[in-house]
Amino acid sequence: MDHIRNYLFVFAGNFTAAYIIFPERTIAKSMMFAALMLLLSMGMDFMKSKNQHSLEQQ
Repeated sequence: MDHIRNYLFVFAGNFTAAYIIFPERTIAKSMMFAALMLLLSMGMDFMKSKNQHSLEQQ
């Protein structure tokens, strides 16, 4: 559940930042930017959790 909340914050923050940054102030560009950044952050989290190595033997 923590991951979902963090992803919602990331999406909302990126959407707000893109809406302020782009001069056209269109929702479509802001949604596209926020969605792509969300996919990037989710992919990085997935790769990080997949590559967790431990030196301890089980």
